Parts: sequence; C-alpha cells; structure tokens
Amino acid sequence: MSEQAVAPEDVGPMLAIDRLMKPVRQFYRWIGVAMIALMLILPAFQVLMRQVFRAPFMGSEELTRFMLICVVFVTLPYITATGANIRMEELLHALPKRVRAVLAVVIPATGAICLAIAGLAVTVATLRNLNNATPTLGIPYYIFFSAALFGFVFGMIESLIQVWKALAGHPPYVHFADEESNEPAPNIV
Repeated sequence: MSEQAVAPEDVGPMLAIDRLMKPVRQFYRWIGVAMIALMLILPAFQVLMRQVFRAPFMGSEELTRFMLICVVFVTLPYITATGANIRMEELLHALPKRVRAVLAVVIPATGAICLAIAGLAVTVATLRNLNNATPTLGIPYYIFFSAALFGFVFGMIESLIQVWKALAGHPPYVHFADEESNEPAPNIV
C-alpha cells in the first residue's frame, strides 16, 4: 500500500476481526485478479478465433462485460477494507482531530447504509428478473446480479467493521505484507 494515499496512522496491526476476515479478503483479491485475467484473455481469444480459425467466439463481448461487472463488485469489499477507495485525505487531515474522529465513524456508517440499500435494490431486481437471461449466451440475470449483491453485502460488512474499529479507537484499514513494494516512495515536491 505504499503507493496508495493511506496515511500510516490509518493502518494498524491485525486485530482478531482482521485475522478472521483475512481469508475472505484474500478470496476477494484473488477472484478479482482471476477475473481481470479472464477479461483480458477473452478478447485475445476472440481475435485468435476470428483470424486463425475464421470462426468467431459468439458471446465474447457479453462474457467480457460480465467479467467487468464481476471485477467491480467482487473487489469492492477488498478495496473498502484496504482503504484503496477514493478519499479526501488532504482535507481530512486538515480538520481538527475531534472532527476526524467523528467522520471516522460517520463515513463508513453512511457507506454501510448505502451499500445495504443498494444490496436490497439488487435483491428486488434479481427476484423480478429470475426468468430473464442475456441474449447471446443465455446467462441468467440472477448470475449478473449475484456479483453485485456479493459486493454490496460484503462491502457493507467491511464498512461496519470500520465503524467498530473507529468506535474502538483502532485504525480502520488493513495491510497485507505481500502487497508491500520495495520501490522507494516518489519524492514529489
């Protein structure tokens, strides 16, 4: 996380909840990486099929769109847990410590509420579209919606963990040793 704009005081030692969630967070990350790889391979496979075998891979674009949707939603909880989402760090650090402490609770709490509402909306949409499928490959819509529901529900859980950490006075974000970079931080003056 050395290249992310997460302040060192926002990342602390792993707590029991972080150790419990670590395998789940690793799952988010590796599934996201696998989906990105597949998303990159599919268009290349499509080109190969068209150019070499003169036979298109029907539904390649549809499957690539599905992978893009999945990447966004499956990695949402991981991004929330590690603090890789967009924040106004400079503004937050310019505020008084007391205001930052209040915002450390309010921001993830409102995030959890919004993610819960979005998860509920996806659930309703899923139930209304149980019999619908994509036109080319016939992928049921509930499979598309399941990635969004997964992201919203687990993103909400990660936000609630951050609320608990803020109330307990712990840093909100986690850090994984295998993500450390040995490169020196850029000196931007």
